[in-house]
Amino acid sequence: MMRMAGIRWPASLRSSAAALLTCIVLAGCASFSPPERGESTAQVQSRMGAPMNVITLPNGGQRWLYSTLPMGREVHHADFDAAGQLVSYTQVLDFMHLSRTPIGSTRRQVLDFYGPPYEITEVASFKGKVWTYRFMDDMNLRRLGHLHIDQEGHLAKVMFTDEPTADDFRAF
Repeated sequence: MMRMAGIRWPASLRSSAAALLTCIVLAGCASFSPPERGESTAQVQSRMGAPMNVITLPNGGQRWLYSTLPMGREVHHADFDAAGQLVSYTQVLDFMHLSRTPIGSTRRQVLDFYGPPYEITEVASFKGKVWTYRFMDDMNLRRLGHLHIDQEGHLAKVMFTDEPTADDFRAF
């Protein structure tokens, strides 16, 4: 038994309370609904909080970037028209977007589109930095997108690997 604030809590009650708390937290996570087309910047900010980055779009509107990295696997763009109304809300951290990132894009363009990476590393076979983004593929598999930024600050290549799991490191 555990004593807390002068009360003795039996183990069965503690485990039941932990299970209930877990269900409440998960229910809160499951109730998220993305902002809807036509919402104002104030409404989106009230629901989503302050964006990680704001970019001015060519049409006079804005793109607000929301990222769940480093531990999450999603980056959302909330695009607003010049009047401040939401035009689209899109999850862009996926195979389709990463594979279509134009070679030659600048470091700034990559940051503006995806936000900061999960990690930045170096490899002996490439002179530059490798920016790694975590994402889920269409088959619900954990993947890593590796964007190779050369010494001049331009995207040189994009590669993909599976994200290792605990099972990958089992002793045989």
